[in-house]
Amino acid sequence: MKNKKKYIIGVDAGGTKVLNVLFDRDFKIVHTVKTRPVTDKTSKQFLKSITQGVEALIREAKIKPGAVGALGMGCAGMIKAPKGIVRLSPNIPCLRDYPLQDKLASHFDLPVHVDNDVNVGLYGEHQFGAARGYEHVVGIFLGTGVGGALILNNQLYYGATGAAGEIGHMFVTLDAFWKPYALRDTIENTVSRTAIATDAANLAVRQKAPQLFKTVGADIRRMKSGVLAEAISDGDRSVEELLIHKGKILGMAMASIVNLLSPEMIVLGGGVIEAMGHLIVPAARETMKQFAMPPLVEKVKVSPARLKDYAGAKGAAKLAVDRTFKS
Repeated sequence: MKNKKKYIIGVDAGGTKVLNVLFDRDFKIVHTVKTRPVTDKTSKQFLKSITQGVEALIREAKIKPGAVGALGMGCAGMIKAPKGIVRLSPNIPCLRDYPLQDKLASHFDLPVHVDNDVNVGLYGEHQFGAARGYEHVVGIFLGTGVGGALILNNQLYYGATGAAGEIGHMFVTLDAFWKPYALRDTIENTVSRTAIATDAANLAVRQKAPQLFKTVGADIRRMKSGVLAEAISDGDRSVEELLIHKGKILGMAMASIVNLLSPEMIVLGGGVIEAMGHLIVPAARETMKQFAMPPLVEKVKVSPARLKDYAGAKGAAKLAVDRTFKS
């Protein structure tokens, strides 16, 4: 980092929470602040909620704003990089063709770089985590939805539109011919936490997951990843089988990705993987190896993400530094 500033800020902004992290020049965590964004009103109010979180971070860390060299932010949605324009964000509907990067740079008077949240998450894993040392990496993050990102030749790959990597919208069946889009069997509609929770609730209602039913009934909203993991630990074999089955579906998609891109590594992340990766990752890996072309898949490694909650913030901070001081 070729500057005299002591700190970098990384922000990971989703639809329900924002993680603000202050890093030193070696990307060690100095201080963190978690806030909630304003997503259901106006873009101006969303921006205010973000700037207030960053200002709280600086204030609580007791540093001078001038000591910050750059700010990087990962934002949920389709982001036009490198300009950092939010083209659309399903989780933050008030943002549409919104110049978030310029707005933040103007407010804080320092270099700012905004990118897609999954892109910066994979970049964090590539620079500091599971994918360090690999040149061709695919990231798949399972949460409320399913996000994807690509690093090819050591660079984030954006494609012609700046939005490459929408792995969650890959189709896993041919039902696209007769179903409306929201009901089609995409990766997101099949293996996201939302999809898993829906299927688990069905098991609970049918009394095939008694421990899960005892804990949360059939309330899909309460079927978080940790709750499902606990039900499995308590003996709900049907929930365990469900997760293994989901892993196999994910593995089929991974086989297609391997055949198309021939990566060295696939990183699996997100809350679902953190809680139940010991079931999903092996099933996905074995299915991928079974169905991908042998010469292409032979040396592909599949690894769970290592940085967990800090992948996005750390990746955003590192990306901001790389684009600001190495350009």
